[in-house]
Amino acid sequence: MTRDIRDEQRGNPRFERGQARLEALGDKGDAIFTSLADVAPDMGRFVAEFVFGDLYGQPGLDDRQRQLVTLAMLAALGDTDRQFAFHLGLGLNAGLTPKEVVGALVHGLAFIGFPRTFNALSTAKRVFAERGLLPVDGVPTESAGPPAAG
Repeated sequence: MTRDIRDEQRGNPRFERGQARLEALGDKGDAIFTSLADVAPDMGRFVAEFVFGDLYGQPGLDDRQRQLVTLAMLAALGDTDRQFAFHLGLGLNAGLTPKEVVGALVHGLAFIGFPRTFNALSTAKRVFAERGLLPVDGVPTESAGPPAAG
C-alpha cells in the first residue's frame, strides 16, 4: 500500500499552506505526492512545505513573475522536462502567455545555449499543444537573420 503523506500532514501549517498555494496555482499536487510515495514519501512533504509553503509566500514577485523565473532556471539547468512542464502549467494558470514564455526562452539562448533552449522550447510546445495553444500568436516564423555586411 502506498503511503499518502497528505493524510499524515493534516494540521501541519507549513504543509497546509503549501498545498493551498499549489491548489491556488491550479494543481492539486497529485504528481508531487504520489510519484515517489513508495520510495521517498517525505519528498512530497518537502516540496509542499519548503517550495510552496515557504518560498512561494515570499514577497517581491507575483505568481506570473515567479513562474517565469522558475521556467528560466529550469531551462538553464537542463534535463528538467517533467518539472519544466509542471511549472509551465502553473505559469499558464497564473496568466503567463505562450508568447511571453517563448520570448523568455529565446532570450535565454545567449546564456544557456542551443541544446537547453531547444529542449525547453520542445517541452513548451508539447504543453501548449496539450492546452490547444498552438500556434503561438505573434511569434515570427522567419528570422531577419544577421545584419547585412556593409
